[in-house]
Amino acid sequence: MQVLERLAVTRSDDPRPRDWGRAKARDLLALLSVHEEGLARDSAQEALFPEADPGVGERNFRVTLHALGQVLEEGAPSGAFLERGEWLRLRKGPDLHIDLHAARALLSQPTGTPGRLEALIWLPGQLADTELATVQQEAERYAARLPEALGAEATHALEQGQPDRAARAAERALNLDPAHEPAARVLMRVCHLRGGASALQRVYGNLRTALSELGLEPLPETAALYRALGGTRDGRVTGLSRPASRLCP
Repeated sequence: MQVLERLAVTRSDDPRPRDWGRAKARDLLALLSVHEEGLARDSAQEALFPEADPGVGERNFRVTLHALGQVLEEGAPSGAFLERGEWLRLRKGPDLHIDLHAARALLSQPTGTPGRLEALIWLPGQLADTELATVQQEAERYAARLPEALGAEATHALEQGQPDRAARAAERALNLDPAHEPAARVLMRVCHLRGGASALQRVYGNLRTALSELGLEPLPETAALYRALGGTRDGRVTGLSRPASRLCP
């Protein structure tokens, strides 16, 4: 089950996405995905049909729940993947993979866990788009947590004497959040280690541009690091901006 970047349900024996049947079934899947431990039926109904009269909302929700069950459980017993009743929940298990839950588990691992840096780099940068407020809030949290985790891994890798891995993590963090100063500081240090004065300027210049668009300036520690690594005293930057993935070759 895919929630990152887009909402889709596929089966191992058939890679084609399943037909939703009803558009609201898609929203219900997103809602249940962000509530790993489940959600009260009344709360889910209110989220999907906030303006409906109670009777109409209940009927519409019942049809929506049935449609989602058909998407998830085609060829499987009813209730195998979707717990129904007064409490609704996606049933975790080896036969139901939910990418958002796997991503959350990865983000919760300690910095420096073997394989975490590489796995974080490959994570999608956002949740599927939806108008549900609860899902939007989760999307904002996810969008903030991923570059933070990548920045922490980049710092750890650099401290461990692994500048190539540090650069990969920092560049990915900056692709997701161009104003992420911890990642920019790591990448500036890597550029300096590689003797790339122009690359150092581009990293700092891109950061200043991203922060300026938010009405901000680089933190004093970032500006001081730039100067210490050979940047101009006044913070002046020359050269064209370039995507973070090509900043520090």
